[in-house]
Amino acid sequence: MNLNVEGIDNVINEIIAISNDRMKRGEILKILRRQAKPILAAIKANTPVADKPIVGRNGKIYEPENLKKSMAIKTSPLKHYPNVLVGPRKGQKAVRDGFYAFFIQEGVYGIPANDFIMDAARPLLNSTEKTMSVELEKYINKKITQSNL
Repeated sequence: MNLNVEGIDNVINEIIAISNDRMKRGEILKILRRQAKPILAAIKANTPVADKPIVGRNGKIYEPENLKKSMAIKTSPLKHYPNVLVGPRKGQKAVRDGFYAFFIQEGVYGIPANDFIMDAARPLLNSTEKTMSVELEKYINKKITQSNL
């Protein structure tokens, strides 16, 4: 799945212009996580809920609210490019294991396709990008004044 947000180039250029300092990366991640919260709330509200528990092939039992609980804001593994991702967590605990979100989104194994993540996020992406850009601009200006450049 590819996501193309118009106007995000400005935000990307602002992030690239900052050096790879770990402290700056941490601050940018804080800003991005804060800005992603409305998208996470919208995705959780739009997440489909099963009628009954689902038993996986491995014997794990997935409760009806499981997919909704698995939605989270995650930090991208790329160290040279600060970014956050919003989507299902995957892991060992069945309570938060949302690996099957792909099957719902793409419509695999007879499940009708339901792109619930993009349907919920699409209306918020443009406004979030503008807010992120303003927050990053404030942060960059603050750091410039602190460093006396």
